[in-house]
Amino acid sequence: MSGLVSHFRRRARHAARAAAFTVAGVIFGMAGLAFLTVALWILIATYESALVAHAVIGALYLLLGICFLAFGGQSTGPETAPQPATPKEPLLQVAEAFAVGLNAGRAARAPRS
Repeated sequence: MSGLVSHFRRRARHAARAAAFTVAGVIFGMAGLAFLTVALWILIATYESALVAHAVIGALYLLLGICFLAFGGQSTGPETAPQPATPKEPLLQVAEAFAVGLNAGRAARAPRS
């Protein structure tokens, strides 16, 4: 029983560590994106106006959002369960079972070479 408990503790510890690294990665990624956004705004505002800088950055984020929504909406595999085979008629199943049994009996009696 203690092996089972230690297994669950180990899995929980690994899941917590993975979650912590994921959260840290998201935070650092968002901070980097914020710095890059400010740098792009300063660059565009230097050569153009602040209005153009806001429009360009807004359009860029809108385009990125649309792309992520499009990629997130794609399905990677079949979402529906495969349809079960249509059931055969009971008499047809009996006849098929009889034929299979008859062939098995003939094969058992046939001399082996």
